[in-house]
Amino acid sequence: MHPFASCSIALCLAALTTNVHAGNCKSIHAEMVEVRVTTGCDAGEAACFLGEVDGNHGLRGTTHFSADSVGVALPTSPGSLPYSGAFQYRLPTGTISMRETGMNTPGMVAAHQRVTEGTGEYAGATGDFFVHGTRVPGIVTTSVHGTLCLP
Repeated sequence: MHPFASCSIALCLAALTTNVHAGNCKSIHAEMVEVRVTTGCDAGEAACFLGEVDGNHGLRGTTHFSADSVGVALPTSPGSLPYSGAFQYRLPTGTISMRETGMNTPGMVAAHQRVTEGTGEYAGATGDFFVHGTRVPGIVTTSVHGTLCLP
């Protein structure tokens, strides 16, 4: 076989594989409300955020967030606070575990969530969500947009 022909076949197979994966991806849109609590958190957590999510493609259920690292305020952005932690969407057909990394500013929050693991229907899932919205002491109200790909 001519080297060009084998290269063309490899490119075609790669394109088909990409299209198969892309066909299993869904555009996610949801609304979420979280409340900071000191009871009902996972074992060993002094405080966490528990919430409810209402979205498309089955993204309806409860949520759990616990920060495991918090940065310092940026000197040129008073009141800002970078953070990161484990986030879970606990849904009737499985759980989507995420790594959330974000920034709080006075009255606002913006974050990126990347799928790290899934169970049930979401086993083997990949994807990224972007979360943005408002926060008042103890309550966060956000919109969620992104892509969730199932195997």
